[in-house]
Amino acid sequence: MYPLSQSKNPKASEEFLKAMEYRIYIKELHPFFDYDSFVMAPLLMKLNYHFKRGKALLPKESVEDIVWWTLFYKEIYGLLVPPRNDNSLAYENLPPEKFRKVHDMVYEMIMRYPEGKVYFDIPEIKAFRFKAMAILVGFYYKRYTRRYDGKSMTDKAIQENKDKVAQQNLQNIKNKYQIAYEKLIINSKSKDFMKREYFADMLYLITDSIVKYTFIYNTQKIPRQICASNDTMFLVDNTNKLFKFISNNNSSQAISIWKQLFYYKTDSYKIYKLLDYRCPNLRPEITQIVQKVEQLNRKLNKKDK
Repeated sequence: MYPLSQSKNPKASEEFLKAMEYRIYIKELHPFFDYDSFVMAPLLMKLNYHFKRGKALLPKESVEDIVWWTLFYKEIYGLLVPPRNDNSLAYENLPPEKFRKVHDMVYEMIMRYPEGKVYFDIPEIKAFRFKAMAILVGFYYKRYTRRYDGKSMTDKAIQENKDKVAQQNLQNIKNKYQIAYEKLIINSKSKDFMKREYFADMLYLITDSIVKYTFIYNTQKIPRQICASNDTMFLVDNTNKLFKFISNNNSSQAISIWKQLFYYKTDSYKIYKLLDYRCPNLRPEITQIVQKVEQLNRKLNKKDK
């Protein structure tokens, strides 16, 4: 299935394939045992051992280790919702001090990934490369709040929104995500699904950056440079791409995008309204978007009742 003859670093790829064997065992046992059970412990140890050996054998410019790491650990560490909602080893359960270390590790992966090389030239890796980036980006921004100490998630969210470093870090990953999209989406499996994930993530990151601006500078005024920025234009130009899909689908992806971006209680929805109020250069397009969002909310709220 994974011919080593297609790898320019066959010894490294061989170690990753050995790790894959243990990941398969873990997946087969997981319906019966949690990730943190004594049954899983030796299998995880072997998985980690062969992954680290493979990583150590790669050249500096290679990001093959990031592809395999994401593939192996995305459910185990809770980058995605794991089977049976088993969060026993999920990073989100770590205390803030330890969580910051793994969160920073994911940031470094994202920064390396788009320009990095993968020398294992097989269709399975090509098809997964963009999805790996999407998983890393999604985990990084959706869990950012867990970096902070606080009595509640609301306290932590306020700290994040006032943090200039957070604003810059999220801007950095957005830029890298765009590079990855332009280079890798063409080979992606389930391309239409992944395109929707990308646009939803990008729109969230753009609105989130404006949210942070309002908190950092304690203002509801939006300066001209934001109203006329490339990011804001991207927001206006691409929001409509998601409306038709959400309006005509009851899939889990459609519901997730609505709840993340357009549900009337979200910060993203409030930013759309703020842009309509504060950025006359965006009208009438932004006004039409807000009207569509409000119609969508009325429609989907009726379905929920």
